[in-house]
Order: sequence, then structure tokens, then C-alpha cells
Amino acid sequence: MKKTCVFVLSLVLLVSMLPFSALASTESSEYDMITVSGKDLKNTEVLVDAINELDEKLDMENLSSNSQEEISRLSLEAKKLYDFIVSYKNQKSGSLTGNDALIIFSEYVDELTKSEVNKPVEQMITTMGLGINYKTYKISNSKVKQLSNAVGINSGFWATSAAIAKIFAKSPTVLTLMLGAVPMLGMGVINACNSKGKGIIITKMGSGATNTYSCRSQ
Repeated sequence: MKKTCVFVLSLVLLVSMLPFSALASTESSEYDMITVSGKDLKNTEVLVDAINELDEKLDMENLSSNSQEEISRLSLEAKKLYDFIVSYKNQKSGSLTGNDALIIFSEYVDELTKSEVNKPVEQMITTMGLGINYKTYKISNSKVKQLSNAVGINSGFWATSAAIAKIFAKSPTVLTLMLGAVPMLGMGVINACNSKGKGIIITKMGSGATNTYSCRSQ
């Protein structure tokens, strides 16, 4: 009888501990480290520096007011970003928006990556005989909200750009991934995936230079 009571008591104690264990796991998963290649991370840091330089040295709200002399004094990286922005704007009939910023920055980082001689090697899995890059990343609820607020509240293109640089200067790993995922999925899809307010999991799949993204709630 005593053995039975001890067993039951032990079982009750074990079960009572499970919710706390699960809660701890959920809390820590929101802050899981995101692993991206060193070169991708470096290129994103170059982007943030270029945004800050343009913000400091040029009038990015009125591009036509910047003189060639002012532009020529920019660093090579900042001038390249400026050229990306001007080229993109010339292809659009209306004003640039916050969503355009993410597209431009994504193209800029892609161009930096293509210029690298040695490409980063990602984890490979074989699907139907093809080499497929496959990675999953966890993004915290707070970071999703920060990006959403930057894109949504600051409707102007450069206000959004400056906000993104400020928010993610200390979290370049998150920005590195978002620059690939958001232009493809759209901020609306990202927010829908985060409808539970627990953060999201982004899956990146691709072969060669072609990548696709999907997201789901944590």
C-alpha cells in the first residue's frame, strides 16, 4: 500500500511540473539564436552602415536636391545603395513606400552576395535527386512587431529605412533573414503568421540561387 501511495504521489508531482517545463520551453524558444552565414551577416551590416551614411550626408526625402559633388563624396557602399534607390525610383510612377525599402535593400544585399567569390555553403538535403537548401529560423514576437511597426507606421520610404537601420543595427541576423523573406512573403503574411503573438518560424528552401520562403506561428 505504501509503495502504491509513493508511486501515485511521485506521478502527481511529475505531472504538476509539466506546465512549468512547457512554459519555460516556450519562453526560451522566442529568443533562440538565428544562424545565418557570416558573409550574409557582414553584407547586412554594410547595408545598415550605408543607410546611416546616406541619412547623414544627403537629403533622402528629396533625391533630386542632391548634387553630384555630394554624391561623389559618399563611400563606395553608400553610393552603390544610392544608385539602387535612384534606379528603383525611376522605374516607379509613384512615390516610394516603406514596402519598397525592403525590396531595395534585399536587392542591394543580393548584389553584395553575388560579388563574393566564395559562396556560403548551406545544409543540404536530397529531394528527388536534387540538392535543396533547407533551413528554419525562429523570429521572436517582439522583432516581428518592430519590423511591422516600422513598415506600417512610417509610410514614407526613407522614414522606414532609417527606422529599420535603427531597430536592427544590433540584430543584423534577424534583418538578414527578413530581407530575404519579407519581399517574397509580404508583411501581411508575416503578421498573419504571428497572429498568436508568439513569434514565427520561417522556412527557407531553395536550389542554387532560387529560394522560397514560408512561415508559421511558433
